[in-house]
Amino acid sequence: MSKFCPEWIFGIFAAQTSKEFLSTNNSIAAVSRKYSNAISERYNEVKFEEVMDIAEKILQFLSDINAGEEAVTYIDDYIHYRVNFEASGSERKLSGMFSSAFNPEKIKDYSSDKCFKIFKATVFSIRNEALPKATPGWLITDVEDIDWIGEVFNEETELF
Repeated sequence: MSKFCPEWIFGIFAAQTSKEFLSTNNSIAAVSRKYSNAISERYNEVKFEEVMDIAEKILQFLSDINAGEEAVTYIDDYIHYRVNFEASGSERKLSGMFSSAFNPEKIKDYSSDKCFKIFKATVFSIRNEALPKATPGWLITDVEDIDWIGEVFNEETELF
């Protein structure tokens, strides 16, 4: 039975990979493994190279737009937006009586190209003040019903 990771979860894990690479001494491969393992425990296997590919594209994009010190802020704003809003702009319901935003997908709805396009569009919209930014000090673990994702964000990256 197909149990694919929802696109928004793949996207925020790839973005967080970029952020952790920028703000820690961990290699991008080690951080990618952490998130691919977390996905693979709950959904169909995701290879760390898939996570690393999008994370590298995010880092290159942030370099191309000369994000500098703002790079981590853009990543946080993107994660905040993706956790709280659907691609359509409607508010994301993380859990409901009959379904959950964490439920697996029947078909693979994510790809490096798709996630990268969404990241770029979201950052441009945030820069143009068309989408809400994360409040200063916002943490994903503050989100009610964030479930296991907050735990994974807080896990230490294993070097080996």
